[in-house]
Amino acid sequence: MSRPIRVLHLSSLYPPHIVGGAERSVSMLAEAQAAAGWQVAAACLTPGDAEEEVRNGVAVFRMPHGNDFWLEDWTRHSPRAREWAKFKQQANFGIERRFGAVIDRFHPDIVNTHSMVDISTRVWHAARARGVPVVHTLRDFDLLCAASSMYRETGPCTHRHLKCRVLTFAKGYDQRIVSAVSAVGNEVLERHLRYGFFEGVPHDLRRVIWNTARVEGIGPDYHRAARTGPMVFGYLGRISPEKGVDVLLKAVRCLPRDGWHLLIAGSTPGGDLAAFEELARDLPVTFVGFSQPKDLFDRIDMLVAPSLWAEPLGRTVLEAYQADVPVIGSRSGGIAEIIADDDWLVEPGDVDALAARMTRALRDGRTRPAGRDRVVARTSPDAVAGGFADLYRALLAARAR
Repeated sequence: MSRPIRVLHLSSLYPPHIVGGAERSVSMLAEAQAAAGWQVAAACLTPGDAEEEVRNGVAVFRMPHGNDFWLEDWTRHSPRAREWAKFKQQANFGIERRFGAVIDRFHPDIVNTHSMVDISTRVWHAARARGVPVVHTLRDFDLLCAASSMYRETGPCTHRHLKCRVLTFAKGYDQRIVSAVSAVGNEVLERHLRYGFFEGVPHDLRRVIWNTARVEGIGPDYHRAARTGPMVFGYLGRISPEKGVDVLLKAVRCLPRDGWHLLIAGSTPGGDLAAFEELARDLPVTFVGFSQPKDLFDRIDMLVAPSLWAEPLGRTVLEAYQADVPVIGSRSGGIAEIIADDDWLVEPGDVDALAARMTRALRDGRTRPAGRDRVVARTSPDAVAGGFADLYRALLAARAR
């Protein structure tokens, strides 16, 4: 194809409406493609009326969601109401029609879908009916799990529970429409393949492409100024059990009583920090609330990413490497894939192992993250856009044959 590829992205949300990392990653990819001269559009859901705009060279189509309630209002409803809404969502023919109208307006060569939380896979039918191939990018476990995380109160899920199979059953059928698949990490791709998803996608059209990682105020040649004083550990992200924050707080209770400090940046889903504050009682731990990544990284010597669930990639780890901050992380999912060094990894949920590694960090002193250049190079906007360009061209060439 001699002319630039026309690509239409679809994700649950798109900036300036941001609640997580997926919409940031999609917008960075779309804007990098637009900067390269491609014709790029993005579609997303909105709680209000349909809207159209252009953001940084990307045509954005905001579509009324058509579900029982808006995705940010889930916590206001009972578990039974949420389950019924998730079940009904699979047959949301309204979003199929609206997305079909966007395809008719934009005429893409490829539809690239991303996080499908609260988006019915009926949108894939809209693309197929118009002869447009679908690339799906795995950024979570939404196709397998009603909660998108493969995690429940008792810990990481070792199999798909009956409830999740029922609430996502249509996705198991519709995934056969997908022509190519990318994933932000090996673990999230392999787990979908293990459950029989995307078996019909040729091996060459299954790719692992990391997210773009960009921290405002930090470039690829950035080096932090030397720090002095007590060692400062940091945590950045949602403050919740599956993220291992309670494990971290139990681990620091085993550290020497002085010579260190811990800053925890983020908030709890329900806004109640009481249980975590109790774990931190009488310790040099400060809950700093919301923080821009660079603001936290400028204040710490080392990030700790103690997640219990298999995070598909781990955006905060990527951002820490960008900021020249080393990371102690869980040997799980994408966090382990980024760090790629057993010396900096501990088993998820192992309080003693995490305490021992942090104690050794106090003894060894400040250091720089090993492998930073590898991570920065792989997550640059050009590298990520290039990875998708290779996948798109391989798909279009395969269809031409």
